[in-house]
Amino acid sequence: MSTTPPMLDVRHLVKQFPKRGGMFGKREVFTAVDDVSFQVNRGTTLALVGESGSGKSTVGMMLLGLLETTSGDVLYEGRPVIGLRGPERLALRRKLQVVFQDPFASLNARMTVAELVMEGMRVHKMYANDAERRARAQELLGQVGMPAHALDRYPHEFSGGQRQRIAIARALSVEPEFLVLDEPTSALDVSVQSQVLNLLRRLQRERGLTYLFVTHNLAVVDYLADEVCVMEKGKIIERGMVEDVFDHPQHVTTQRLLAAVPKVEM
Repeated sequence: MSTTPPMLDVRHLVKQFPKRGGMFGKREVFTAVDDVSFQVNRGTTLALVGESGSGKSTVGMMLLGLLETTSGDVLYEGRPVIGLRGPERLALRRKLQVVFQDPFASLNARMTVAELVMEGMRVHKMYANDAERRARAQELLGQVGMPAHALDRYPHEFSGGQRQRIAIARALSVEPEFLVLDEPTSALDVSVQSQVLNLLRRLQRERGLTYLFVTHNLAVVDYLADEVCVMEKGKIIERGMVEDVFDHPQHVTTQRLLAAVPKVEM
């Protein structure tokens, strides 16, 4: 039996936010993530699914260190990551990257595509100089289906699907192992969604990437993910292999999500 730890091991994660008011000045809290645990094995995709307000994106932000945890543990390749500082935190940030939901908001409008894709390489001191970084940026754009002349243009000159390809190239620029995909296709037209999903699947196959796919859309989960955790009110209410959960959904929320979302033609 294999003793290899999961790539990502999330244990009893909790996130609480203070609530305004409260009787007699009593401090009250809202629990956005309530005792969430799951594991993601190398080279696989785990989908974290739920309706708006279920807590799924909050989990993703905590894993990335963009939101402080209230309690719980996160282990990456067997090592605790919560509270990392300095060089250790920087090293983790290179391994674990994110593609956000809105490619119109996630790319700095004042930076050229070359600057956006090269930024992470500079931070992590990759390659000898900017000429080498630019050559690598051009190579990455080609890998995500963007032309070389895109390097010297600005994000506003591209469509939503093209911007998301640029965001994926930026995430890949530091050679990560793990990507948090936070609703990466929800802001795109259905026809463009399928192109981006095909790209993500190809990149995973070619690079051995591991994905945490945060979404409300079970149709795209069916296409991309191996396992799924369904969240409601901060808790995981159903989990399993995608085919098992889809064929035999146990919880009414899962049943409702499956019934509501049309299938995406790939």
